[in-house]
Amino acid sequence: MAVTKKGEFLAEAPRNPLGDALVRDGVLTEEQLRRAQRVQQYLEQPRQLGQVLIELGYATKKQIAEVVSKHGAGMRFGEILLEQGLISEEQLERALQLQEEQGLKVGEALVELGAINERSLLQNLARQAGVPYIEPVFAMIDPEVLQDVSPGYLERYGFIPFSSNEEGYVTVVVNDLEATESLAAIGELYNEAYNLSLGPEDVIRQAISDFAHYREVHGRERDAKAEVGGDSAAQLIDHLLVAAVDDRASDIHFEPMSDLIRVRFRIDGMLVYKTDLPKDLLPRVTSRLKVLAECNITEHQRHQGGRILYTIKGREYDMRLSVYVTVHGECLVLRLLSKHTGLLSLEELGMSGPMLERYRTQVLDLPSGVVLITGPTGSGKTTTLYSSLNHCNSVDTKIITAEDPVEYMIDGLIQCSIYDKIGRTYEATLREIVRQDPDIIVLGEIRDRASAQAAIQAALTGHKVYSTFHTEDTIGGLLRLIDMDIETFLISSTVISVVAQRLLRRVCQHCAEPYYPNPIEVEQLGLDFNEVREHELKKGRGCSHCNYTGYYGRVGVYELLVVNDAVKSVILEKRPSHQIRKTCMESTGLISTSEDGVAKAIRGVTTFDEILRHVPRTPGIRPVRQILAMTQ
Repeated sequence: MAVTKKGEFLAEAPRNPLGDALVRDGVLTEEQLRRAQRVQQYLEQPRQLGQVLIELGYATKKQIAEVVSKHGAGMRFGEILLEQGLISEEQLERALQLQEEQGLKVGEALVELGAINERSLLQNLARQAGVPYIEPVFAMIDPEVLQDVSPGYLERYGFIPFSSNEEGYVTVVVNDLEATESLAAIGELYNEAYNLSLGPEDVIRQAISDFAHYREVHGRERDAKAEVGGDSAAQLIDHLLVAAVDDRASDIHFEPMSDLIRVRFRIDGMLVYKTDLPKDLLPRVTSRLKVLAECNITEHQRHQGGRILYTIKGREYDMRLSVYVTVHGECLVLRLLSKHTGLLSLEELGMSGPMLERYRTQVLDLPSGVVLITGPTGSGKTTTLYSSLNHCNSVDTKIITAEDPVEYMIDGLIQCSIYDKIGRTYEATLREIVRQDPDIIVLGEIRDRASAQAAIQAALTGHKVYSTFHTEDTIGGLLRLIDMDIETFLISSTVISVVAQRLLRRVCQHCAEPYYPNPIEVEQLGLDFNEVREHELKKGRGCSHCNYTGYYGRVGVYELLVVNDAVKSVILEKRPSHQIRKTCMESTGLISTSEDGVAKAIRGVTTFDEILRHVPRTPGIRPVRQILAMTQ
């Protein structure tokens, strides 16, 4: 028997297939599973074990998905969706009732009820069945597999061939793995030499329609390779690049698995599963991207990297290719950098009104000193840096930069890109930069003691210096300089401000709906649950506009430290971080990134889940009323 905090006795939780699988795979211990099940029983509002495990930090969504993929055949499909938090128990019960009344499959009933969209359904079905999930857009299909089949035949049986391998096996995309008539037609057509994959019905139908239109215009014979200026891999990659731009993706991942290639886009900082590709396409995709990036296409044992200049939908992109050798083949990541990305104004960064005013008047408008913008990779430091520089850009101010590389081109700035191959190194550039008579110096990143000293020395001679740093928070930025053996009196006399930041996803306004966070989330943030419940928060339900994620776009959360005399004193005394933070909060009104995130979540801009996912925990978080008052 288990006892709750209220003194109520609970029976030992029954065995759970997902929990048992997680323990067998070493993701959980038996004790963690028992504790999670006790918490699950204690909650006033029922939650699935998978959700409780994620909230307790015992497992991630990725680990649960991998275990489901491995052991899903032994679990009912409804259970799989429940444990991943994709549906509720009430929705499953309604779907089972609809299944009994209308003879639908559980998945079909859930789609009809609006509990899950068709793509999520098919992705999970494919994972359970161990087959690829492919969205067979016509532009991605290997033209060779369409030569001996008619659009009418494909439309009648509801499938479309996608590609073929060297052994002659054809990958075929269907919408239903149990459609006996379609499977019989496929088996007869390809003499059983085929591999099945799952795909959305609307995409399959559209691909067949596009094929029919193409056949009407060009006839049966077509030279597709001449048409696209390369092989089918070029056509496939072109389509994915266009799709990535349409989806606002910053990166495209081609990840080889044991039996397929997983394609994912990074959108708003999160990886979004796009489609699978047959594993046989990996050599062609790899060769195509290596050629574009001028990498060695015959080298498969060493990691490589390259640069691709490409035009997509009339806009130029400077793409970076990373080739990483794995046990299943070469993993490819493309980073998309548009040369025409517009700069954000200071007002668009997402700082609260009081914080923005302090940043403008007490940091940007000062004539000298060091300004550090800190945070992990992908936290928006570069955007904040360039927005700040754009604010300072005027005809009577000379701004000169040393960057690796230059990411945004701004008229009026003297920008230099580091190029080690010809000797234009970071160190050499820093030596020359002060001889250019600048007012503002921008160092793309403080990498080591030498670059930190260069920034300090430039500030001592009356220059304004901006740079970025990789630390958790503002206090960490100060301590990192001390760890680099920079004298504390130099730090206290030159550093005027440190800005720490993170990027959180915005709630999609097209599908936002009210919600109340659960007690576990509130407790992890250090807030009072009753105080939080006084406010109506927002969460995205998921729609086509936001790719069914519930989020669209990102907003910054900030921690602005303006160094005053009290802060200078604790720096000189080399006080520990908690004492420095306490002094900053008391003397400068420092608002942490957590508190800024809470303010934005309470106002419906983002969610507590995003704060817990991306923002470091800081002790001594203020009450909600005080946070809201300080961020009006």
